[in-house]
Amino acid sequence: MTAAEAEQFDVSLPGEPAPIVAWPGEPAAYITVGIVDEHQMFALGLRTCLSTSPLIKISPVVDDDVDVVIVSTGIAEERCFAPPLVVCGAPPTRLAPGNDVRAVLSRTTLTADQLVASTTAAAAGRRVAPEPAPLIRPADRRREVLSLLAAGVATPEIAERLGCSSCMIKHVIRDIQASLGAKNRTQAVAEAIRQGLI
Repeated sequence: MTAAEAEQFDVSLPGEPAPIVAWPGEPAAYITVGIVDEHQMFALGLRTCLSTSPLIKISPVVDDDVDVVIVSTGIAEERCFAPPLVVCGAPPTRLAPGNDVRAVLSRTTLTADQLVASTTAAAAGRRVAPEPAPLIRPADRRREVLSLLAAGVATPEIAERLGCSSCMIKHVIRDIQASLGAKNRTQAVAEAIRQGLI
């Protein structure tokens, strides 16, 4: 488009600056995002999620010119970045000096909408509070197993009391641990008590 053609669209009043107008289908400004993750497939998934927003452009190089950097927990703990960070993973226990984490998103429950919203908020200088973990309400059988675990009952005895095989009880215990994000039975019981499940 020539300057003469552009002047036809000037709707400003005399003495006022011309408004900034984006052409149809083109946003007025972009959020430039860099992605740094140890796992290439996960980074590719992040790119795919971000591509749903016309306001976000992915930078092939992560430098001071990007608006937001999306990183894994390990990267946030090891490398320093000038732009604000969105961490995909567990909350970092320590940060590299100078890092400013604006959002922490769980890798297991991450959605494209969450990623885009958190990235946009971080670019605007806002912090995103983590969503509280949903309370997990195990079925009655799981609740019984949890109660018996809390009482210190061994797996064979739990199986006998509930009329199941030891193999079935071990499977239920593993399922309980996974659903509560626990590494062992003790953590599972502690988390169940904390959530008021038993």
